[in-house]
Amino acid sequence: MTLKEKIIVLKTFKHGESDIIVHGLNSLGARMNFFARGGMKSRKRFAGGILEPLHYIEVTYKVSRSNEADPLHTLLEAQMLREFAKLRTDYNRLEAALYMLKLVHKLGQQGVVDSPELFNLLGNALQAAETSGNLDKLKLHFELKVMAAQGVLPHEEGFHNWLNTSLAKHEQIPAPHTQYMLVHAQVHEHLRHYLGPI
Repeated sequence: MTLKEKIIVLKTFKHGESDIIVHGLNSLGARMNFFARGGMKSRKRFAGGILEPLHYIEVTYKVSRSNEADPLHTLLEAQMLREFAKLRTDYNRLEAALYMLKLVHKLGQQGVVDSPELFNLLGNALQAAETSGNLDKLKLHFELKVMAAQGVLPHEEGFHNWLNTSLAKHEQIPAPHTQYMLVHAQVHEHLRHYLGPI
């Protein structure tokens, strides 16, 4: 059976001389895995580095017959929906965006609870990272939102402003240095407890 799915590419692995394994997050917040035969060479099916992390793409794939919990589907072709091109023109923006992908990928390895909210958070965070004037604040805001979406964030008083503000408005959150550092320390302690080293 052949299906289509819209995904944000989280991670890719080279397999052999020309094949690629792609990990992506779909619109339901579930991680999906694909095997792109000839993905390194096929300009017709996978043109212009389309299978790179950060890209929002629509894939056509053949559903795996495997009964495994984490099946590897066969990727037939892909089309670009959004490139987030500005992230690749600035090292700090790229680094922040790749960190967010890594966090979501790690969640997938830890039995993340699938939710459309996770997909929306990642898409909004990547969009915000293209123009953000405070990438560290955006990353912290994203971490808070993701953990809250997964139901693993304690109800701390200092988190309320962050959780009630959209990622697009992260720069407007009042956070004096001392308060910011406290929230940062608390969030990263919870992250390490939940996910281990990232």
